[in-house]
Amino acid sequence: MKSRILCFGEMLWDIFPDGAVPGGAPMNVAISLNKLGSDVFMLSSCGKDKHGENLLEYLRENGLSSQFIQQNNYPTGLVNVHLSDQKDASYEIVFPSAWDYIEQVEALPEFDVLVYGSLSCRNKVSFETLIGLLDTGALKVFDVNFRPPFVDKNIVEQLLKKSDVVKMNHEELLQLSTWNGFDSTDLELAADFVFKSYSLKILCVTRGPEGAFLKTPNEKLYQNGFVVDTKDTVGAGDAFLAGFIHQYMDDKPLDDALKFACQLGAWVASQKGANPLFINENIKKLSERKIN
Repeated sequence: MKSRILCFGEMLWDIFPDGAVPGGAPMNVAISLNKLGSDVFMLSSCGKDKHGENLLEYLRENGLSSQFIQQNNYPTGLVNVHLSDQKDASYEIVFPSAWDYIEQVEALPEFDVLVYGSLSCRNKVSFETLIGLLDTGALKVFDVNFRPPFVDKNIVEQLLKKSDVVKMNHEELLQLSTWNGFDSTDLELAADFVFKSYSLKILCVTRGPEGAFLKTPNEKLYQNGFVVDTKDTVGAGDAFLAGFIHQYMDDKPLDDALKFACQLGAWVASQKGANPLFINENIKKLSERKIN
């Protein structure tokens, strides 16, 4: 029987210079998991406006139920995306947005995996709803997602202490270790420190085009990046996380799960927007970067 996965948090529109596309890390992860064949649903909120109606339609077009998407009187989330010359993205996230006000749901179905991020906790209402969900026995997967100025050390550390599987990028890893007085730029040492500080079960650290590494209590695994012509990096980390969760819950070996996650993230970076089609033949043909 498939594991049932709940993704909690923001759903919004990413506003690029040439137009708007649906986004938000939890929604991106949910859509990618659904494409991979996982049993997934989402708890979020959008506005009673045209942007909200279009997001609900987008979810349904991507095979996801909108049953647990609330609608309130706040505007649907918008994010202004700025791309560097290297196609890396920075974000201007409008506050308040409807997803800041996700209310508790009494009749929520049972779930085996809970996926959540730090950004959705920037407002008290959604944060308290998430805290209630974290009291369940589900596997807790935390996507550390620092989006200044919405980075609260106290909230992030509360979430880390309740998490089983944590995914972050290398910059977030170094920030976390610095918060705790560990002032080394060695990623492996920083990962060891963060892993032990928060008693994690699995820590995934993404390194952009260089790939990723994974730490458990008993092993460290490294995966090279894959060569692609990057269009934009929006959603690449979300695809990575979805790929890893799908493989992990399917009891695949951790090294296989990490490789697949990196392939999927690289593929999304080679396409425009956060939720391109997955073309399995092309994804499998991606070549690893050579180590000098």
